[in-house]
Amino acid sequence: MEVHCIPIAATKRFPPLVVDYLADAEGTQGLHAGRPDLSGLGTAARARSFDESHRAALVKALHRQYAGLEPGAAVAANLDRLARPDALTVTTGHQLVLFGGPLYVPFKLLNTIRAARELEAALGRPVVPIFWMATEDHDRAEIDHTWFGAHRLHWPGAAAGAVGRLHLEGIVPVVEEAVAHLGTGAHATDMAALLRACYRQEHTLAEATRRFIHALFGRFGLVILDGDDPELKRLFVPVLRRELTEQVAHAAVSRTNAQLADRYGTQAHVREINLFHLRPGHRSRIVAEGTGFRALDGGPTWTREALLAEVEAHPEHFSPNVLLRPVYQETILPNVAYIGGAGELAYWLQLRGLFEELNVPMPRLVLRNSAAFMGAKALRRWHELGLSREDLFEPQGPLQTRVTTARVGFRTELAEERSRLSAFYSDLLATATAADPTLRGSVEARRASAFHGLDRLERSLVRAARRREEVAVRHMQAAQDALFPGGVLQERKQNILPMLAARGTGLCDELLEALDPFTPGLTLFVEP
Repeated sequence: MEVHCIPIAATKRFPPLVVDYLADAEGTQGLHAGRPDLSGLGTAARARSFDESHRAALVKALHRQYAGLEPGAAVAANLDRLARPDALTVTTGHQLVLFGGPLYVPFKLLNTIRAARELEAALGRPVVPIFWMATEDHDRAEIDHTWFGAHRLHWPGAAAGAVGRLHLEGIVPVVEEAVAHLGTGAHATDMAALLRACYRQEHTLAEATRRFIHALFGRFGLVILDGDDPELKRLFVPVLRRELTEQVAHAAVSRTNAQLADRYGTQAHVREINLFHLRPGHRSRIVAEGTGFRALDGGPTWTREALLAEVEAHPEHFSPNVLLRPVYQETILPNVAYIGGAGELAYWLQLRGLFEELNVPMPRLVLRNSAAFMGAKALRRWHELGLSREDLFEPQGPLQTRVTTARVGFRTELAEERSRLSAFYSDLLATATAADPTLRGSVEARRASAFHGLDRLERSLVRAARRREEVAVRHMQAAQDALFPGGVLQERKQNILPMLAARGTGLCDELLEALDPFTPGLTLFVEP
């Protein structure tokens, strides 16, 4: 495959806050928009300290979570290396999307693996890549489907609390449906076996996701962590207590939001209490009620003292929301960098004040790569129309109009006629109103009607140009539809499994080599 890197600005997909962050090379958190020399990350790594009791609990929890699953040489080595007092981590996280979800999920994982390798080489100390499974998320509708080409696969069922705890009832027909849509590639049988081995009815979604991600990326040393763990939650008890007694997140995030408000809207909403209560079938938001607390959706109520006692006895019953989850992550990991998408980074940037208030080190933020696949023939036709790779991100309708009207042998814009018409009606208006001022309205109505007629004629000329350049329009639409199926960027919809069925897992090695996490932008893979 040919590999082309399209600059970050050309993709037009980043919130202004993230663009400013990336451009802030001198800021305390900034990264260059181009490839940095990693010195900033080196400074962050040297400043990163980590409680050794937390490290011991982390390593013990990981060994417990991998029980019953052969970790393989690379993961086993990284579990051992994590026990070293100088070991650091690079982390990404995501929901437990069905069958690995859209393409950007494996892109994030590969970016994390690549970043850990490069940082380890630059720092001369162990750096372990971590995938944080968002097992406590409760939005089933966001994770119960995926796309194989134009076919939508859906795992039916009702929301029932933290998705990681869900057993895969009814998954077997969905797996067989996925197998039927893998295609006839040389490696389709391998991918079918992988799906059937991982997504079994007796597994929870967390177990299935761990097995699936490990099968594809474990050989690169990626360590998979489930934060829904009683012993890891125990490390988070001091923050849980402060959130319940001081509403520390609301105060700190609100201050940061106010500092950003003159330029940016907030990505994530901060609540008075940013915690959920977990019980079978439910993940319910906790709210203050009188002098006590209550879990919504028919959950329990507590006095202040009773709730704090439950936090101490059963921290696993409590779950951070989107704004406190990063703090939990950084409490239990010796993390130096977080790899995320633009939306993720935007809400992480709301948390600077919260990390400072809680005295928890905030990691450096690295924008993940985007990537897309396109056929060489489609790209060649695109270039033959005089279009650049950056033009792929222009709105389809206006771009087609620009190209087709430039290629035809007649004018489609009537500026000269509009100017002459304007002069004509100005003269007519002067003549008419001199004779009878009440005629002004009649002249102005005819003037507006005439200009509307010119507008309609211009649109008709544009349509005629598009009809005459029908082949060019078809080629342009095919190229942009491949990059934006259904109007969304390819990586946000399509699943990687049909590609792996055709090419094998060696495709992951190619992507790992090509996707540079320290060069923000979109990598375009051009297939023969």
